[in-house]
Amino acid sequence: MIYIPNMITIGNFICGILAVHSLLFHHVHSAIMLIFTGMFFDLFDGLAARKLNVVSEIGKELDSLADLVTFSVAPSMLAYSVSLYELPLIGLLCALAFSVCGMLRLARFNAEQSKLSTFIGMPAPFAAICLVVLSFVHNPVILAIGTCVLAYLMVSRVKFPHFKSQAPENVETQGWN
Repeated sequence: MIYIPNMITIGNFICGILAVHSLLFHHVHSAIMLIFTGMFFDLFDGLAARKLNVVSEIGKELDSLADLVTFSVAPSMLAYSVSLYELPLIGLLCALAFSVCGMLRLARFNAEQSKLSTFIGMPAPFAAICLVVLSFVHNPVILAIGTCVLAYLMVSRVKFPHFKSQAPENVETQGWN
């Protein structure tokens, strides 16, 4: 039972890797479905950890690593594959900015914000949803601008509501530690 939340997190990570793999073969719709399936796993890993009372530091770190792939790398590669490639250098820089800002956002969350009642900066999963939706515009200039705005919002100091219940103050280190 103590490994269930981490296995769910690994499911999120696998979805992100498979989304990137799908994009290598130009299977855009598969990549989108895998990103959204990863979101489903991400929604339930923390919930499972809290319900089973097995919240752990390793689980928090695994979650961020999985989120980096599924909500930063895969969506930026999706945006690039759909139309940012039409702006060779600019499109690549926009995709890289989204991934790097997602990484910074996740690191800042773990280091400074995991106990706060609001998010400071746009959460990576929400930014990923926005980028996936924005990718349907198929206009490289609009997508480039939108990608950069989302990247900025992830590292900004703008407050976003936190809908998940808070983790216990004393984190238990059970499971994979």
